[in-house]
Amino acid sequence: MANSDGPQADRVVDETYATTLNPERYEALLSAWSDYVSGLPERQGDAAFQADSVNTHFQRALAILDRMGRVEAREETARQMTDQMPGPALVMKPDCEIIAANQVCLDLLGGRMPQGLADLELDADAIVRLRAWVNPNAPASEQGQFLLLPTALGPDGIDTRLLATRISLHAGPGTASDDAILVAAVDVHLNMSMGKKLMAAYGLSQAELDVALRLARGEAPEAIARDRGAKVATVRTQIRAILSKLDVKTVTEAVRVLTSYGATMNAAGAVARQAPARREIDRWLTQHQMTLSDGRRLAWLEQGDPNGRPVLFFHHIYLGPAWTHPSVEALARQGWRVIAPSRPGFGLSDGISSATPEERIEITTNSYSELLDRLETGPVLLVGHANGMIHAQDFAARKPQRVRAVLSVGGETSWEEGMERDLPWHHRVMATTLLRAPSAIGFIARATVAFIDTGRDDFLLRTLHRDSPLEQRVARRPEVKQVILDGLRHTVRQGANGLVAEIRLALNDRRETARRVKCPFRIVHGMQDNVFTPDMFELFASTVPGVELIPIEDAGQYLLYSHWPRIIAEMERMWRDTAAPHVRRSKAGARFA
Repeated sequence: MANSDGPQADRVVDETYATTLNPERYEALLSAWSDYVSGLPERQGDAAFQADSVNTHFQRALAILDRMGRVEAREETARQMTDQMPGPALVMKPDCEIIAANQVCLDLLGGRMPQGLADLELDADAIVRLRAWVNPNAPASEQGQFLLLPTALGPDGIDTRLLATRISLHAGPGTASDDAILVAAVDVHLNMSMGKKLMAAYGLSQAELDVALRLARGEAPEAIARDRGAKVATVRTQIRAILSKLDVKTVTEAVRVLTSYGATMNAAGAVARQAPARREIDRWLTQHQMTLSDGRRLAWLEQGDPNGRPVLFFHHIYLGPAWTHPSVEALARQGWRVIAPSRPGFGLSDGISSATPEERIEITTNSYSELLDRLETGPVLLVGHANGMIHAQDFAARKPQRVRAVLSVGGETSWEEGMERDLPWHHRVMATTLLRAPSAIGFIARATVAFIDTGRDDFLLRTLHRDSPLEQRVARRPEVKQVILDGLRHTVRQGANGLVAEIRLALNDRRETARRVKCPFRIVHGMQDNVFTPDMFELFASTVPGVELIPIEDAGQYLLYSHWPRIIAEMERMWRDTAAPHVRRSKAGARFA
């Protein structure tokens, strides 16, 4: 326990709290932590760390980071909600503190971000009604899901109707939700064409449509009767008919249906008017989701020709399922369909709770197999990116009938004691932490997440690549930088749990699984890769019979992004080589018919 009160421990504690306040202290924190963790005993390091005061400070700092991350995630969710609305929209807390507003709302208010209801310059009656509606102590009869408020809005007193809706803001799976209110200006006016669509949709008569729209504008039955020159009893009969045709029980519910219809129609029109012209890349890059048999959500990205030759892509730990736009265009034009799922806990795919490393691998393989069943593909070409090879080779070993061949892009699965000493600095810190103090990895990973949460992407990339000038140059290319940053966000979208679980998988030797792969198995790798070094690939190939190495001299870790023509060319070669169903790989590595 020598670390408890020493200068190394004190430095770690200082940098730990400094990083929670300023993520740009991240590199200093990792440097201090590296010195500290290297001094822990090799076999009892985690026990020493957990007994150390440093662990207590880590837990406190982790709670701070997680709380900050949840606040930022909820605010980002609120921003996304308001940005989807075509008119002025905002999200506020139940105490009426405004936490997000879209650009239309800001423009209406002269460019200033509103802090509370007073900044919206609403009618006094509207403010009273809205405050009463959001009050948690209000009678149940006044706490409906929706509230429609006719009012003026903004310094120019623009007449509008505000639709308030109760919502929940989530910070990701496994976190509690916060109650909030979405307030959006809606125009329920329907022109003749839209009115006819509403009449056709619900079977309303012309008179019923007029009464329905008057109700939506907040008019009372007596006022409607007076304006229409009809008896109040007649209007009430028409209202009962409207309720029946809309399949609702109250006028409030009817107003909600009409308001939603009007808002939807206007939103669709606004989107159609303002949306940019559809790019060709949008046809070749589409996001999908499905519910698996165990109830979890699996998300996947389709890239290339939707009717092309199927490729099942296994993404890297730090990098997501997306390829660069130029490579996606090439995939489409050359007839490739890359099916790229997000592994559990990454992107939009639900995580796995309480799974051992081996269970995680097996569950992932079964989930991907279920996806292929859903898509009704034939045998696929597997492409594993870096650490994605852990899952790619397991899929090939467990599901041989579904696989034509395996292509690794810059990844292999050997691990031997002492390998962590040859890794680049950032990777070495992560590996040493898992080997000596694995319970600390949650904080180290969460500190990485904090960088992306706070938008300091460039600083993070410089930290990650400080040992590799080649990767720094490649990452500066606009299309490569974008896919790297998107990949990092994909990794930490749900927090650090998925990242930590996958790092644990990487520090175990998995060549025995690789030896069970019977189909053609090739590895394209960069000779300047300083994470998976050429020596590591040579070791892997020398101990896994039949693996063919394809080195590329001027490539590094970002091989998939910098040398994608070579990758696609190798995919073509493997597809040709496996065209005959009886072509297979022998234990000695020779292919024969």
